[in-house]
Amino acid sequence: MKSDQPYNYDLRQFQLRSVVLLDAIDKVCKEHGIKYYVIAGTLLGALRHKGFIPWDDDLDIALMRSDYDLLVEHAREWFPEPFSIVAYNNDINYPKYFAKLEDKSTTLVERFYLGYVGGIYMDIFPLDSVPDNKLLRAWHYYRFNLKRRMMYLIYRDPYKHGKGMSSILLRLLQKLVSKEGLHRRTHKVLTEFEGKKNCNYVMTHDDGFKAYHKSVFGTPQPCEFEGHTFCAPEHPEGFLSVLYGDDFMTPPPADKRDSHFHDYCDLEHGYEGVDINDLKANYGGMDSLTRRKKRRK
Repeated sequence: MKSDQPYNYDLRQFQLRSVVLLDAIDKVCKEHGIKYYVIAGTLLGALRHKGFIPWDDDLDIALMRSDYDLLVEHAREWFPEPFSIVAYNNDINYPKYFAKLEDKSTTLVERFYLGYVGGIYMDIFPLDSVPDNKLLRAWHYYRFNLKRRMMYLIYRDPYKHGKGMSSILLRLLQKLVSKEGLHRRTHKVLTEFEGKKNCNYVMTHDDGFKAYHKSVFGTPQPCEFEGHTFCAPEHPEGFLSVLYGDDFMTPPPADKRDSHFHDYCDLEHGYEGVDINDLKANYGGMDSLTRRKKRRK
């Protein structure tokens, strides 16, 4: 039976539970000599709030492509239970081009229409080399963005907007386009400038057209986050000013503090054996009540 109450969860409880993911990645990376960096809202929260941005629940880290590939390749042998790195090359139902570290003792559905259930997570982005030349960089990002949009369509519930001609066309597209092939082509675009000359910038490809000089990252520096110490870029202000502007230390006004709510979250039970269709039957109609845009920090 579908619940008649709006679905929600305690944000602070979610934040504190998520810190174990950073602890796990920090331990594994240091054991194996891998450099990682907290980025985006996580880095901003560390500098501005010494922890999570109060109205946000995002955890984001990034690694240079070679370290990223090494971490994903050895994830199953390096991470203890209940942690698991999920990426397209170990779960074809995973609809993203970057990886996530998940806590398998929890259950989370980010968006029901993507058809994926996992645990609470931390995003892990590869830092891919891009050209110094802005025109070449723009052409690269344009081609990547086409692949990302296609990926969204291939994984999206064809009936998200109801039945009709659009759902018929989307179902046909999903039959014609291979998920494996699309991920391979996307990876080829992402990594096309690795090892090339005059490519002194990197992108996460999650921040629009924004690119960061490699010198911004450098030697990881300690930063405080929720009473723990993790690794930040060598020049954090160089990253944050590109992403958020020079006034990044000033919080936005209260009416501009957008939160990132998930469509379903259970911090007490693991997701293995959970049928997303059963969850959707009970909570899927509630997602519009809890969804918030997450871009503004």
